[in-house]
Amino acid sequence: MPDQFKTKMNPLAAALAGGGSTAVQRAIIGALLVFAVTLPFMLQSNRWLTLFTIVFIYVVLASGLNIVVGFTGLLDLGYVAFYAIGGYFTAVVMVQVVRNKWGIELDSVWWMVWMNLLLGGVVAAIAGAILGYPTLRLRGDYLAIMTLGFHEIIRIVANNWVGLTRGPSGISGIPKPSIFGFDFNTAFRFYYLALFMAIVSLFVISRMVRSRIGRAWTAIREDEVAAEAMGIHTSRYKLLAYASGGFFAGTMGAFLGHYLNFIHPSNFKLMESITVLSLVVLGGMGNVAGPALGAIIWMTLLEWLRDFEFVQDHPEVRGMLMGIVLVTLMVFRPKGLLGSRRVSLEMKPGSPAPPVPKEVQGG
Repeated sequence: MPDQFKTKMNPLAAALAGGGSTAVQRAIIGALLVFAVTLPFMLQSNRWLTLFTIVFIYVVLASGLNIVVGFTGLLDLGYVAFYAIGGYFTAVVMVQVVRNKWGIELDSVWWMVWMNLLLGGVVAAIAGAILGYPTLRLRGDYLAIMTLGFHEIIRIVANNWVGLTRGPSGISGIPKPSIFGFDFNTAFRFYYLALFMAIVSLFVISRMVRSRIGRAWTAIREDEVAAEAMGIHTSRYKLLAYASGGFFAGTMGAFLGHYLNFIHPSNFKLMESITVLSLVVLGGMGNVAGPALGAIIWMTLLEWLRDFEFVQDHPEVRGMLMGIVLVTLMVFRPKGLLGSRRVSLEMKPGSPAPPVPKEVQGG
């Protein structure tokens, strides 16, 4: 490659963003996995185990939203609605139907917990496709307003349909996951379950975005008109993006219900959607590792700030500091910490033009 075409990217950032040597990528991923597996033995604290369990939930949520926002380029402010659908699905099925209506002991149907993790994702995916259909012709602000409206519909239904969701009282008594008598009833065990779900989700998402589907999403993000002219069925792929993002949110919503043993409308406020979007922006849109890194940094920093006496006396300072971090990032690194996988080729000022092939010179 001629000298005038050079790219500048931090080697570590390039590897995390999907570029660089395959061996380096595998070494980094392996080191991160080893660190994550051994972390509970180093922490010696249920507080931090609980925190990182929540972090893994947000890792999956941010990665799912990244499919819609980062890879397909569709602004979604109602993403947490799918999170709520998954959580309420498993709560209604397990508590309202199986226990209260049918009178079945939940311990005897432990396998339904695992089934509901998938079914909650499927129901949320269907809701994502339904939401996506009327938004196919919308762009920018109009798209954001419509997704915001969808979130408000789900929140109002959850808060007012007392017969189904118990409204402001929420649904309690959701069983903890168990498998063949092995109960996930400690912070230590839940940490590894959440870690496993995060790893599987990131692996699936990474395979999707590197496939033909992922290339179609990226083409739509860059230029939807050009993508359609090249034969990409943009409507179909946009619906698939909504459904895929909704699936991962619905799965984690079901997981949250079983983790907390309780679901309440306050778990799914608009601020949650904004937080998840902030994680995507912080880490960097358009690559798999960015949202995961954003979730880890954001949630860990939020918890760490609690240790300061000044922050304890003035809780509002914590939000202000996080806002300053995000604004600063947008000023100095608008693409996020890891930026984008795409690296533009720039010609240095004053560099000679690339040679013209002989066949072109000869006409």
